[in-house]
Amino acid sequence: MVLFEKIKKTLGLSTEEREYPSATFATRPDSLYAPINGVLVELSEIGDETISSGLFGRGYGIVPVGNVIYAPASGRIAATTVSNHSIGIRTDSGIELIIHVGIGTVKLEGKGFKRLVESEQRVAAGEPILVFDDEAIKAAGYDDVITVIVTSPSLLDKVKLVGQSNTLFAGHPLVKVGDPLVIVKE
Repeated sequence: MVLFEKIKKTLGLSTEEREYPSATFATRPDSLYAPINGVLVELSEIGDETISSGLFGRGYGIVPVGNVIYAPASGRIAATTVSNHSIGIRTDSGIELIIHVGIGTVKLEGKGFKRLVESEQRVAAGEPILVFDDEAIKAAGYDDVITVIVTSPSLLDKVKLVGQSNTLFAGHPLVKVGDPLVIVKE
């Protein structure tokens, strides 16, 4: 039976629940933080017209290094999707945001995604909320960029994009979980 469990685990079929440790970082109520490590890109550089045009709101894209998405602020899960590729959060200070994994990944119908939270659940900044299979996304021919977008219409003109890093990759800043991305000033 042990061999069978090892094979299932190798193939990603294990029934064993895996635990994802929380990330710890200092927070401010008016700020959103990087939910994953990776290369920061402007929304205008993302290959989806709706996102790149700013129609959903303001924020950043992150080309991921890793596969666990952490809550970028404390608040409540405002929305989840059946396909588990995106999560909406309303922070304790009233900022509404969406975290979206990949471009066109809704077509995967949930394959390669595992949501760790439920709608209306309270989350703390740094709590793991979503896990995805980056290789499955790429193998299916989709872009794996993670978008973090402030969607609150009344706050969009108060959004200040502050993502930066002293370390660059191909001219783009590298960010790690908990690095400041967005400040929303009332």
